Amino acid sequence: MLKILVPTDYSAEAKNACLYAYEFAKYTNSEIVLYHAMPLPIPVTDIPFENYYLDEEEEINLLLSSYKQLLKTHQCNPDEVTISAKVSTHNQINVGIENAFSANDCDLVIMGTHGASGFREIFLGSNTARLIAHSNMPVITIPKDYRFEPIYHIIYASDLVSLEEELDVIEPFAKVFHAVLEIFYFDYAGPESEKLMLEAEKLIRHHTYKNITLNVKKGNLQYSISENLKRHINPNNTQMLILYKAKHGWLDNLLLGSNSQKMVLDPPIPVFVMPKNVESED
Repeated sequence: MLKILVPTDYSAEAKNACLYAYEFAKYTNSEIVLYHAMPLPIPVTDIPFENYYLDEEEEINLLLSSYKQLLKTHQCNPDEVTISAKVSTHNQINVGIENAFSANDCDLVIMGTHGASGFREIFLGSNTARLIAHSNMPVITIPKDYRFEPIYHIIYASDLVSLEEELDVIEPFAKVFHAVLEIFYFDYAGPESEKLMLEAEKLIRHHTYKNITLNVKKGNLQYSISENLKRHINPNNTQMLILYKAKHGWLDNLLLGSNSQKMVLDPPIPVFVMPKNVESED
C-alpha cells in the first residue's frame, strides 16, 4: 500500500488532481495525505500584523471538509480511501512539499499542473520542473481537466543505456495495473544505437514481465525530446507517460532546458517522473 501526498491550494486544478488521486488510491488500495501550505506573514511596517489565516487545526479541518465535499459533489464515497491532512507555514511551496513528503513517509506525490495563489510559482513557472529535477520524490503530474482512467497502457521514454536497472523500478508499477509497458526509444542514428536496440530486445524477450514492448521511433533533430514525445503519444489509448530521472541524464536536460515547461506543465496525459533511487512496490 502506498501513501500519496496530494498538495492542494483549493484551485480547480488542484481539486482535479485530488479527484485523480482518490481514484488512483482506491484502485491501488493506497492512503492519501492532503497537504496545504499557509504563507508566512511578512510585516512591512511597525504596525502590528493581524493574521487573517486560520490556525493549523482549523486549516486541517477546512482541508478535510473541502476534500470530502468535493468527493460527494462527484458522487464519490470519501470512506473508500483512508485520508489525513497536514498543513505547514511556508512561502517557498516546493520546500513545504518536500518537507511534508519526508515527514509523513510518503511514497508518491500527485499534483496538478496549474494552480492559483502561492502555487502559481510552482505550477506555472520553471519551479515545477526544478522541483522534479532536484528532488528525490516520485511525482505524477495531472493535466488540467484530465479524469482518471484505469491504466492499461503506459509509455516509458528511455535512452536504453540503463534499461535493465530502470525496468527493475518501473515493472512493479506496470504490474499493479497489468498494463502494457511500451518503451519509446528515439533513434538518432548514433554510433551505439544499433547495439542498444539489440540489447533491449534481448532483455525484453527474457524478462519475467511479458507485457513489455519496444517501439523505436526515428528521432527528429528539429524537435526537442518533449516535442518528439508529444508527436507520438495518443491520449486516446495511453493513460500515463513514465520518465525515469537518472542523475545528470537526458531527462534533466528535458526538465531544465528551454522546452521543459511544455512537457511537464501541459502534457496530454499524466506524467510520472521516477527518480533513480525510488524502490517501487507491488
